[in-house]
Amino acid sequence: MIKLHTLVVGRLQTNCYILQSDLTALIIDPGDEPERILRFLDDIAVKPSQIIATHTHFDHVLGVGAIRSALKIPFLIHRDDLSMLESMQSRVREFMGFSVPPPPKVDQFLADGQSITIGQDRVRVIHTPGHSPGSISLAGRGYVLTGDALFNQSIGRTDLPGGDLDTLVRSITHRLFSLDDDTIVYPGHGPETSIGDEKLANPFVGQVSKRTSEPTSASLKGKCSMKKGFANWTRFSMRHGCLS
Repeated sequence: MIKLHTLVVGRLQTNCYILQSDLTALIIDPGDEPERILRFLDDIAVKPSQIIATHTHFDHVLGVGAIRSALKIPFLIHRDDLSMLESMQSRVREFMGFSVPPPPKVDQFLADGQSITIGQDRVRVIHTPGHSPGSISLAGRGYVLTGDALFNQSIGRTDLPGGDLDTLVRSITHRLFSLDDDTIVYPGHGPETSIGDEKLANPFVGQVSKRTSEPTSASLKGKCSMKKGFANWTRFSMRHGCLS
């Protein structure tokens, strides 16, 4: 049976998930603080088999290199996010105004529909582009890790390079919303929710949005556009639900 552990890491408060089955585990989105993540893995006495990023924005991968080196395990992403990973340093300097280390080496690529084994359990890869070209979600029995595609009462931003609002809305409404309503959603930032709750009340893609007005690329991009400077953008994002 799967145990899901959450560590909130880094300056953007990314949810790093440890999916544990028996004595093995997957590390999902180790966005920073690798030493803390490694200590936690020692504390729960598991042996991770893989590191997976739901997408390759810096706040989901900064801890990968140190963990990959310490544990000698492979790092996996969707191929469509490779170019974004390779340009991570220049993009962070341009959009966020600070420097980050070189990107980690990718060992394998994940594909839509692929099944990943964790001990006696499995998770399925769902390609959910829109926040980035290679964004993925990971669906297990009764739960789904959505990265920065779908949040509690929000959706991922699409104004960064590689983002596309129409694609993201399709990913959510056609792929994620096809899961059972009682499926628990574990997003890349913020608290958990459920597919049923978001189908009903998400202000961007839920039924409540259809009773007001359909979201448009212009309206959402205007609300969730990049603000000048990291501190200003962080405050704006948290206030308006336009998460990284």
